[in-house]
Amino acid sequence: MDEREARAALRRKAWTGGVARTAEEAEAYDLEFWMAATPAERIRGVTQLIEEMRRIGGDDGPAPRLQKSVGGVRKR
Repeated sequence: MDEREARAALRRKAWTGGVARTAEEAEAYDLEFWMAATPAERIRGVTQLIEEMRRIGGDDGPAPRLQKSVGGVRKR
């Protein structure tokens, strides 16, 4: 088995899929996928989408970072 066949075999073991015949089916599959994802997987997915959108828009600079200006909390 060559490298290409080995990669294809790994994909067949790990990937699942189907065909959405309508926009409503596609939306249902999408919702099911994201509801089954862990919070960490959801954050990773959003981060990857932001990076992809920035690349498509031609923004090759460093990615924006979270603000670190947080106020303190005290007892009343």
